[in-house]
This record gives sequence, C-alpha cells and structure tokens, in this order.
Amino acid sequence: MKKLIALLIAMLLLCGVAVAETDATSGASQVTNPETQMAQEDIKAMILDYLRGFPLTKNEDGSTNEWAYREMYQIATVHDNLPGLSSVEFVLDPETMRLYCSSEKGTEKCVDIAGNPNVVMYWYKQIPEEAYVPQVNDYFNSYGVQIKGTAKLMDGTEDTFFRGASLYMRTLYGPERWDAMDEETQKATISRVGGFNEWIEIIPSEYVVTSLFWSYNKEGSARPQYYDPESPTFGKDPRQVYYVK
Repeated sequence: MKKLIALLIAMLLLCGVAVAETDATSGASQVTNPETQMAQEDIKAMILDYLRGFPLTKNEDGSTNEWAYREMYQIATVHDNLPGLSSVEFVLDPETMRLYCSSEKGTEKCVDIAGNPNVVMYWYKQIPEEAYVPQVNDYFNSYGVQIKGTAKLMDGTEDTFFRGASLYMRTLYGPERWDAMDEETQKATISRVGGFNEWIEIIPSEYVVTSLFWSYNKEGSARPQYYDPESPTFGKDPRQVYYVK
C-alpha cells in the first residue's frame, strides 16, 4: 500500500496536479524546454513500444511479427461537472495515434462522452509486486503514458470508422479468423456489435510520457544505478511530450 501511495503521489506531481501541503512547482507546470526534450519521432517510438500490447502474429522462429497495441487504460470523463473514471481496453492505431474501443451502451463513460468530449487517459507500468526490492527497484522504475484529447461515440459514417473498428475486432477474433472474412462480413460483424455496444474513438492532442528514474539519468546522479549516458533519455526531462499532428 505504501508503494502504491508513493507511486500515485509521484505521478500526480509529474502530471502537474497539486498535492496538499506542497508549494513546489512540478516540471509538468513549467514550459517545456526543447533542450531536454527528445525528438518527436523518438518520443513516438517510445510510446508505441510502451503501448504495444501482446504479440498478435509471430514469425516462424517465434519472434513477434506484429503487436496488438491493445492495452488497459484509465479514462477520466466529466458529466454535469462531476468527474468519472473507468478502466477500458483500447486499441491504438500506430499510424494515426488514435484509439478505439467498444463499450456497452449506457455505461458511465459513454454517457459522459456524449455530454462532454474532453477526456484524459492514463496507462502505467508498475514493477511486479513479487520483484519489488525497497530502495532498489521501487516506484522510480515505474513509468506511464498520459493521453489528452477528445472522445466521440462513432455512428459509423466517419472515415476512420471501419479501420478503427477492424483494428479492435482483429485483436478480439484473432488475425487469422478476422483476416479470413471478406469485407462485407467484417462490416456486418462490426454492425452487430454496434447493436449493443458503442464504438468510441479517442482523438488525442498530445501524449505525455513520464518516468521518475529519467531524472536520475544525468551527470552526478544521486542514484547511480540509473546513470546511463548511452541511453536516449540521458540528461532529458522526465516528462516527454509528443504532439499529435
């Protein structure tokens, strides 16, 4: 429990959320310094590596050929000035960086999105409990990705609808089964799902990657175990921002 509380406080500070009895300014509330930011294409590559999900297809030697880009996210919504928070599996389109999911009609997230499209999503990787060693691989080894943008309930007329829904269904059915269907059958299957579920599209404006241990990957590090001058994050800000074009 102490580790979880410490992780939550650290992530809140990195995301610029005020914590009681503190008067410090977190890096998230300061102007992004280009000198301590990685190149946009490098940040995007890191995001796609973090959010890659499970192996979708494999090569003959067993290595991964294609990733599913399906991960569990926390999604924060607002309705009637009241916050909502849900856990949802989204599939990320690595080409557009948009995300898609199918969610039961009438659920909190769907009702909230219909009334207010502004959302914030979060994904983080925490060290497994069984591998935790205090002050050696503590919450500093955790890292997360925040996604800011808007959400919409898709009605099927959008240019992105079939591609987004297909990416999602392909991870659900499995690529062999889904790819064996002709387009007409795929569209009919997607339509049947739409009879009881909403199709949700997330249109992100930016991705924010945060990792506390990057702050110690620098000269004169107070935690030398994180010092790695060959790393692309060496001397970089622990908060990297990717702007979606």
